[in-house]
Amino acid sequence: MLIVRRLKADQLDLIRPLPDKQLVSEEALLKIGRMGFQLGYTPLPKAEWRSFPPVAYADPLIITQDEGSAFYAAFEDDRYIGCAAVTTLPSGWADVLDLRVDASYRRRGAGKMLLEKCEHFARKHDLSGLRIACTDTNPGMCQFCEHTGFTLAGLDRMALAQSPEERVKPISRRACLLFFYRTIQKG
Repeated sequence: MLIVRRLKADQLDLIRPLPDKQLVSEEALLKIGRMGFQLGYTPLPKAEWRSFPPVAYADPLIITQDEGSAFYAAFEDDRYIGCAAVTTLPSGWADVLDLRVDASYRRRGAGKMLLEKCEHFARKHDLSGLRIACTDTNPGMCQFCEHTGFTLAGLDRMALAQSPEERVKPISRRACLLFFYRTIQKG
């Protein structure tokens, strides 16, 4: 049975690192028009493996000790299968810092359940909604955001520009940070 619960600092022994390695067969393409941002997807000439390591600023120990943040873990029976870290932003949004599900458990509802807990957190703190940032090199996460009601509303082309991996790429191939938002209906 799949359950999601909020963990405290003394419960972190229940989790383990969840590396995220995916076989990516398409590329996200950003289109900007009169209606705002839109994502399109085009096949890659050849599928490639990409790794998305855990986000350093979403350290579970730090998140669980902050009153304005929460760390949620998903379990199937007793097996840890995913997590979400969320915090409050001064702008009035709940920022989903990291969301990941073990590859062998994807497409079973764990990601949506983790987002529901993040939305509950946002409601409890009377925030406007959820924000998720991900790179355009992760089309799977981009599609997940779109399928769960998020709208692409911003981007930052320089956020990742100084990383050693990105500096060696041609400018047109460097990763871009995309910001997805989902508002909460109040009342």
